[in-house]
Amino acid sequence: MTSFQYITDKKGRKKAVILSMKKWQTLQKTYDLPDLEEESDDKPVFTKAEILDNLREAVEEVKLYRQGKIQLQTADEFLEELKQEGYL
Repeated sequence: MTSFQYITDKKGRKKAVILSMKKWQTLQKTYDLPDLEEESDDKPVFTKAEILDNLREAVEEVKLYRQGKIQLQTADEFLEELKQEGYL
């Protein structure tokens, strides 16, 4: 049995992933991820301006990737970066 599923848009492009609880728990242990149900801080992590800047940067990275000018990170590399930056 597969431990994850993709959510796709109408054109079949992958937009999100659904993980089994077992896989999520494995990732939590492997990367020391917080239990989301225990999160109680209602303060936003980013300001609206920071979110918009991050989205602009993400769109630019997608454009560069599609042009073959950059390589994208793997999920493991992304999680490690978040951990190193203190988000996880």
